[in-house]
Amino acid sequence: MSPTDLALTDAVVDERWRHRPTTQGARSPAGLVQWAGVTLVAGVTAGLGAVGLHAMLAAGDLGRSLSLARGEMAGPALFCVVAVIVVCERLWPAEARPLLARGHLVDAGYLALFALAVVPPLTMVQTGVAIEVRRHASFLVLSRFAFIPRLAVEGIVLVGVDAMNWLAHRANHRFVTLWRLHALHHSQEEMGVFTTFRTHPLVHSVYLVSLFPALVLSATGGVPAVAVIVYGCLVTLPHANLRWTFGPLGKVFVSPAYHRIHHARTYPGDGEAVNFGFVLACWDRLARRAVFPVGPALPTGLDGRPVPIEQESAPRQLARTVFDQLAQPFRRATALEA
Repeated sequence: MSPTDLALTDAVVDERWRHRPTTQGARSPAGLVQWAGVTLVAGVTAGLGAVGLHAMLAAGDLGRSLSLARGEMAGPALFCVVAVIVVCERLWPAEARPLLARGHLVDAGYLALFALAVVPPLTMVQTGVAIEVRRHASFLVLSRFAFIPRLAVEGIVLVGVDAMNWLAHRANHRFVTLWRLHALHHSQEEMGVFTTFRTHPLVHSVYLVSLFPALVLSATGGVPAVAVIVYGCLVTLPHANLRWTFGPLGKVFVSPAYHRIHHARTYPGDGEAVNFGFVLACWDRLARRAVFPVGPALPTGLDGRPVPIEQESAPRQLARTVFDQLAQPFRRATALEA
């Protein structure tokens, strides 16, 4: 029986499965290898950011570029969509909870952190990646295909972006070093639309592979800003605290009920992670890692709470908890390697 055919019932959920990668390297005594890996990711990211910053300063368009990037990644459209989803969560919640639950407050803080502090350096890093690809891997950039309509190119790029995001997401679960950064996203036990932004800033470096479809086809035509904004808004919906399955369309698009299974405290079937999709579910189906929702909403979070979480902290200590969450990947040994 394939994972797609599995029914999510209480009988399927087994406490022996851990919500973490199966890689044996996770049990290294002090996590030194994983710590070194995180440090390497940080160093490479900083280097790419420096390349991007230098290029943007040399072109004299630093302010304009950062402003445009903020409009695409964290502009009014995103906040409007999030506000609408919050209202829907109050009307049709998958799990009833207070509006000002600690999980919601902390995740809202991560949204503010993303908009104010992450978008600018991320823009510099993305620019650095584009420059390095053209400088050292120009063979990846294809010549102009005049026979392909521009609209078709835009669609191909967006589908390619979603595929690359899926691959990066799988890597976050497969490799323990990357799991150190990604585990924060899975630690939320009060999942909602704001959980989309509950990510370690360095995680965005892993998803830089999503730039490649646009870089490869850049000579034929870029993706308009409105398409990028729409895609970014669509990515937020699957994290919503909603029971929505999208009906028959749920076999094609990632619904909140479908993605909640990915955040479940324990996985069904073979105990390995499922439902990695961002917007399209086809990649999970092709990899036989798709499990469609059946039955009540499953509890979310990490078994054993290896990441510091706000549910264990007093309200006045939430800022300290967020600091500990962001600092954890840089510690020599963490509970993630226990």
